Amino acid sequence: YAETIANKIALANGQPKIDKVYFIGDNPDVDIVGANMYNNVLQQAMNSKTSITGYSLLPPSDLLSAAVCESILVCTGVYEPGKHKIDGKNPWKLPTTIKLNVLEAIKYVLFKETCPSIVSC
Repeated sequence: YAETIANKIALANGQPKIDKVYFIGDNPDVDIVGANMYNNVLQQAMNSKTSITGYSLLPPSDLLSAAVCESILVCTGVYEPGKHKIDGKNPWKLPTTIKLNVLEAIKYVLFKETCPSIVSC
């Protein structure tokens, strides 16, 4: 749903559809697993564009355009680095990156989207 809304907003403002989703969450067991599962569905969709496990759950829509979903774990809620450890044996719980708070996560996204091929802006 969020992807279709983001694309509606982008198109209404004369921008191209999105090609990447960034999911920010504070719970590795729920938020990060969910984001990584969605990324898996997107990867399946990009690889086959057929009805396969997970992909068939997505509604048919010309507003679904993302190819990747990055998971960003923030340390301002459920997850506290001093108290919790990321389960490295479970790839579903591994975030793309970990940021101190939501502001740092937003900065990360803005940096990646405005300077994708530049080391330092």
